[in-house]
Amino acid sequence: PLQALTLMNEVSFVEASRVLAQRMMTEGGAKPEDRIAFAFRLATARLPHAAELEVLRDGWRRHLEHYRQDGTAARELLKMGETRCDSRLDAGELAAYSIVASLILNLDETITKP
Repeated sequence: PLQALTLMNEVSFVEASRVLAQRMMTEGGAKPEDRIAFAFRLATARLPHAAELEVLRDGWRRHLEHYRQDGTAARELLKMGETRCDSRLDAGELAAYSIVASLILNLDETITKP
């Protein structure tokens, strides 16, 4: 449990999730499913199963709604770390993808991948 808390909350890991989210948005395709699959493949060296993709996509939608309603929360998340955000990207969408990226980076198979 302590490892998960660190991986999801420590500034450098939040920043890594945001940078991965930026890649999802700029290199991962146009659709949320494509972007999520792109990040999942980068982190785990495999594509997500349909059920995994569905859970991640549903989480992305919930977080997108939250961050679009609370722009301050999105900006607070995105300012963590030293790397600057890509200002061309929508802050709410980037924040939502950052949460999904954090989940992917916190998967057991990502952390313990041989």
